[in-house]
Amino acid sequence: MANIQTWDLLFKIQDIEISDVEKISTIEKAVNDKNYSEEELFEFYKKFQFNINQLLNAKEAYKSLSSIEGRALLYQRTLLTEEPKIKLEFIKILKDLFLSDDIGNAFDLELKKFLGEINVEDVPSNFTTFYNSNLNKKETADKKIKYNSKILHQSKLINYFNGDYAKSKIEEDLDKFLKKIKKDKKYFLSKKDIIFLEALKSDGVEISKKYDGLYEVKQSEMPADIQTMIDNNEIGAALLRIIEVIGPDKIENIDEDTVYFIINTLNQLNVDLIRNKLLLKVLPLKV
Repeated sequence: MANIQTWDLLFKIQDIEISDVEKISTIEKAVNDKNYSEEELFEFYKKFQFNINQLLNAKEAYKSLSSIEGRALLYQRTLLTEEPKIKLEFIKILKDLFLSDDIGNAFDLELKKFLGEINVEDVPSNFTTFYNSNLNKKETADKKIKYNSKILHQSKLINYFNGDYAKSKIEEDLDKFLKKIKKDKKYFLSKKDIIFLEALKSDGVEISKKYDGLYEVKQSEMPADIQTMIDNNEIGAALLRIIEVIGPDKIENIDEDTVYFIINTLNQLNVDLIRNKLLLKVLPLKV
């Protein structure tokens, strides 16, 4: 299995040139859609080289730069600023730049981090609304998983993707579940059940051949361009295509056929940790 920790390492953002505007823009959009790490994006912004005059006059200098360079300059200037009022000015301009390019969510966690370092007593009256509305923005609480022992992809077997199952144990429990399914003529393997089983198979979990007739995999469901990228070992390109497919939608809201080929892609690329996170979003029933 691939020893890859996050989307960030897969895209090897540290290897992207600061002149590659298209790739940087794609990553910014992915961060906005919560499909990529804010932390890595802002670490990348630090790679941009600015002269002392640009940094000292950042409030004007950013206007003559591209939007990406402008954000990088303002971010670096914010890091260099200690005085609360001036820091808030740069933070506000930076947030507005993200919003103007429709990627406002890309500057969310880092924004809260900056604001959290400023005491409320030090916030000027003209920044009070901005400070309170962004720092105290309520996060949506994660819904809890509700297990259903009668449905494969909603059963406790999905905890395998949390790392809670030894391989021998998942094979044993899965065999018991599939044996029940085979006897139950009314049970129909759903697309999500198939996604679940194919993910297990890609991890080397052994499933008895006596269950082969329970479902059929259609190779035509995999987009040809993505399969070509996989065959050519173009990991970064394939993952960028996946991000484009997901777009601004939440993975939970994407249709099952699309989820199938997304997970199939990650299976083939051995991107297990990322795949597992997505599976735990789309498979369980949450209430």
